[in-house]
Amino acid sequence: MGLDVRPNLIIAGAQKAGTTTLATRLAAHPHIFMPPEKELNFFSKNQWYMEIDSYLRRYANSGNYAYRLDATPGYLWTERDDNRFVQLPRPVKPPIPESIKSFLGIETKILVILRHPSLRAISAFFHQFRMGRLKTSDRIRNLPKKFGIVDIGFYSDHIENYRSVFSQDQVRVFFLEQYGKDKPYFDSQIFGWLGLDADLAVHDTSKKSKEDSNANFRITYDGGVLAFQDGIEQVRRLKASDGRYKKMLEIEPPVVEPEDIEFLNRVYAGEILRMHALYPDTVDIWGTSPTLADY
Repeated sequence: MGLDVRPNLIIAGAQKAGTTTLATRLAAHPHIFMPPEKELNFFSKNQWYMEIDSYLRRYANSGNYAYRLDATPGYLWTERDDNRFVQLPRPVKPPIPESIKSFLGIETKILVILRHPSLRAISAFFHQFRMGRLKTSDRIRNLPKKFGIVDIGFYSDHIENYRSVFSQDQVRVFFLEQYGKDKPYFDSQIFGWLGLDADLAVHDTSKKSKEDSNANFRITYDGGVLAFQDGIEQVRRLKASDGRYKKMLEIEPPVVEPEDIEFLNRVYAGEILRMHALYPDTVDIWGTSPTLADY
């Protein structure tokens, strides 16, 4: 019988909260295997169980690694009782945490990295433009049910869905605002949790990291709105030079206005307070009323 190559380490999100940075740094450890394609989205599919063979082929010959990593930020977007910010009816699919447990096992480690929900939603909005799904006139406040831009930010519900399936020690939550300031420290915390020697991780500093699919966007704030620097000219340059932007429509990009972040801050007011109670670290790093200047 062959070695078990099922993943046993999951980065479950959140989207636009540093998951690629985290995954890249963890994969620098010789005992962690990550496929070349980061976001496999396996458990996000309605019938994931029909694609098991193709999923496991991504991990062929990885059986001797201590950990096999699936870094898919979409896994954090679970179903909540509050359907105000999702398009209904939702596709009928197995719940993601239960699916992970059923196929990968109860001992699977779940990592979550989060970012202030209002600021994360702005990054998600620009990401949806990159994917060719938004037009010039679109605004976040007018898209409350689209693409999970808003719904994903209700972190406490999504994390509770994981904690109801996995034990307390199997789920670890970190925050981008802290992680970004001291990556080596938090890496060592994670490696310690995994039972790995942090000193074995080797980061290739000679390569430019594509840590964030929005990283090449030049976003400006003029005291009024957040917008693409040079507007459509930047769009044309990105489409011509980087394949990640091939889906982006060649149009004047949408902007984020003060009304958008005011909308997000109202929506997330209760969630921020709940996260403050659940994770006291967020009290100092997540204010209740960020502005566009904080982006």
